[in-house]
Amino acid sequence: MIMRVLLIWQACLILTAPVIALTTSREPALTRRAIIFGLPAVTVLAPTQADAAVDLLGTTGSLMSVLKPLYKLEAPLQAGNYDKAAVRATINREIGGAAVVVYSYTLSPFCTEAKKILRDAGATIQVVELGDEWVPGLLPAGGAAVRAELGAMTGQTSMPHIFIGGASIGGLATGTPGLKSLLNSGDLDQKLREAGAL
Repeated sequence: MIMRVLLIWQACLILTAPVIALTTSREPALTRRAIIFGLPAVTVLAPTQADAAVDLLGTTGSLMSVLKPLYKLEAPLQAGNYDKAAVRATINREIGGAAVVVYSYTLSPFCTEAKKILRDAGATIQVVELGDEWVPGLLPAGGAAVRAELGAMTGQTSMPHIFIGGASIGGLATGTPGLKSLLNSGDLDQKLREAGAL
């Protein structure tokens, strides 16, 4: 039942963001094509509209905290039985072996934006793709295990999950402090330098 509710919510979120962009876009034909081909509207909008769509990602991402308790319950259920010690050791090895590590879903616009922000800042990043998306059938068992273990370690099961200098900063718009917060405050560059990512 929880999985069904989460799937319906995810589908609504994916479908509403392009519709909002469609109503504000000066290029509705391009946005319609994005919807038809399943692309995030931000990838085809004019630059000024793309900025608005990116802001929409930040706003939507911050609303994800409302669903955090459901995701926290769902992640271990999806992962099932796995070797917790081995998965945790792998995670610790990954976050200890690179200045910046981004746990990501390949289809997530939130993850895409986070990786873009870090690369635009000039950071060298290690990306660990867990799967296409958290939806059952798109997230392989190994990715589900990493997601569940990240939740056990940090309390965050949503992606992207970003580590800078071995410490979790959260995701794009959530976490402590979160990537957008670091960027907007002007502290991202210093944090990346201190971690040796620049």
